[in-house]
Amino acid sequence: MKQINLIKKFLFITLLWASGAANAQVHPLAFGSVLLGGTATTVTNWYADYVGLRVQVVTPAAIAGDKVYKSANDGNTSNTNNWGGFVTVPIVNVPIFMDSTIDSSGCTAFSPAAAATMNGKIAVIWRGPLSGPCDFGCKALNAQNAGAVAIILINEYPGQGPIGMAASTSCLGITIPVFMIGNLDGIAISGQYRAGIPVRMTITPWGQGLTNDLGFVPGGVAGWHSCAVPKSQLASNGNPFAYKGKDGAFVANYGSHLATHVKVSSTLSFTPTGGSATQLHTDTSGTLAAFPVLDSIYAMFAPSEYDLPTTAGTGRFDLVYHIIADTPDQYTYDNVSTYSFYATDSLYSKGRYDFSTNQPIRTIYESFNGGNEYLWGPTFYVANAGSSLSTVQYSLAMNVPAGGSNLLSGSNNVYLFKWVDGYVDSTNSITYPKDSIMENGELQLVSLGVKNYNNVTDTSDALLTLTTMADTNGNGSHPNLDAQTWYYLAVDVPSSTSVPLFLGADGILNPYPRVYGRFLQNPSVLDYSNVVEAGAESALWPIYNYGNTPTPATYTTNINSVDSFNYGQQNGLIPAVAMITGPLVVPNSVNNVPSKAFANVSLYPNPATDYLTVSVDLPSTARTVTYEVIDGFAKFVNKEVHYNVQSEKNVISTKNYASGNYFLIIRADDKIMSRKFTVLK
Repeated sequence: MKQINLIKKFLFITLLWASGAANAQVHPLAFGSVLLGGTATTVTNWYADYVGLRVQVVTPAAIAGDKVYKSANDGNTSNTNNWGGFVTVPIVNVPIFMDSTIDSSGCTAFSPAAAATMNGKIAVIWRGPLSGPCDFGCKALNAQNAGAVAIILINEYPGQGPIGMAASTSCLGITIPVFMIGNLDGIAISGQYRAGIPVRMTITPWGQGLTNDLGFVPGGVAGWHSCAVPKSQLASNGNPFAYKGKDGAFVANYGSHLATHVKVSSTLSFTPTGGSATQLHTDTSGTLAAFPVLDSIYAMFAPSEYDLPTTAGTGRFDLVYHIIADTPDQYTYDNVSTYSFYATDSLYSKGRYDFSTNQPIRTIYESFNGGNEYLWGPTFYVANAGSSLSTVQYSLAMNVPAGGSNLLSGSNNVYLFKWVDGYVDSTNSITYPKDSIMENGELQLVSLGVKNYNNVTDTSDALLTLTTMADTNGNGSHPNLDAQTWYYLAVDVPSSTSVPLFLGADGILNPYPRVYGRFLQNPSVLDYSNVVEAGAESALWPIYNYGNTPTPATYTTNINSVDSFNYGQQNGLIPAVAMITGPLVVPNSVNNVPSKAFANVSLYPNPATDYLTVSVDLPSTARTVTYEVIDGFAKFVNKEVHYNVQSEKNVISTKNYASGNYFLIIRADDKIMSRKFTVLK
């Protein structure tokens, strides 16, 4: 069964704001009741609040290090979806056990011999079998009954990462912790184990009980603007602000002793396609003379930004980080971290990309509670003009029972917005500043398209491609991209009360370290990663000075305590939506006459207050006409579907709409267009 994640808290930009205990300086290993501002407050695990538990291979050295995982229990007592145990006491340096019998997936009770060997160990079993996977909870219960102290499932779907795990309805009473790791990590562990090499793992809310143990926080190194951009975007005379490099990382003192003279070094190299690596840039953070144990997570960034050196062609950039300190580290596998990104022929991808299969990597799928319709996608910065949007790649999945249909049915829309920072609202005589905060009125819908699912090839989790994007009148095929412009490429994920759809996401990368480091360098300009539809609790409202900045409560230098904000849940929240570009489209007319809409459409009153009347006249009867409203933040608001329409007037209630700008999307069968309107209260 495809298991899918639901986003619990939604972000307008991919930032996670401070919690209520924002100013607390508490050791991450604190449990139970602690004093926060003089008040006794119950906490679970401060480190988990920041970055989550650590699932590590300790030995053998060939596969040692932190592993990306999903947990059935995140430690949040208010999360009703949690099941299984939560690690509060570290499980340190414990051997694993993998059953070699025919039922290596743990779908049935383990044999007495297997149980005797598994007792006191970490059970590692496969997610499957692929031919008919069994219940996650039953696997965990079988391992628990055999004496395992924890269970780690391997996602056996080739190349996939860990996924969320729904609770069982038949196998209950599970108290051991339950995790899933990705396919490649699992294959590596299984390979060593099957070769007769003992494998030991640690699952810990903090350290391993070592004296000297520094390490990068999982997902804590700063990356680059995108995982991939076309080589044509890397200028010969310096890069735009969006493409500046900012090296740094979040580092933790997991040991029991004070660390001294700690710094982070970085080395950027480029390997051209078919060539050898060349070192391009080195940098070092400031030195932390004393790295304490009690305030033990620090942000360590190089003091300045730099231009990404120009490349002559396609290839891979590798940004390698090292932790340097006075005392030799007792666990070195988290002292080195590499972040890779690419110069391509024509591809933009915010998340990781599989160049062997030519599609974005997605290891998790995200949606909103209740199956509500939503828009989500990445933002891309286009530095240089001369290209058009040719193809959009993405993936949708359905949460259906094993053996159920996996064919997608119907269609979905895709929208391309241009973000122009700084907006003059002439109606209300308000000028919104150029401040890097995306405000109502700054998004312009410039292109839109319809993806009709193929009833043979377009299945749940399959790559979907859209190769035609129209202008706002419904004409054209490949919109040209302007220079020095941010674009928001949003996939409209349809709603379904019975079988909700989920959008594929990277599942691994965390953009926050770069966002935070760049804010330290220049607090006046934020470094956006991607826009996410938000609930009212986290949206930037249509008031220009309401937006929050991605910063903890206090900061002073380029080495800062980060104990005052939470970013761990951002791991992987990068939509796996890629944009492939093609040649510039030359206008059909030398006079560049605007295209004509496929339907006569008028909106009134505009601005609207309590209602908006839409008059539509089509040249022939359409089987379906859909009216969809999107607000000025590119959030889904409402949708109506009418049938057998050629000419009609449709009244849309705007009584409960907030003041601001809106887009009306009109789709007649497979043709699509948009009109902008305003609501004033």
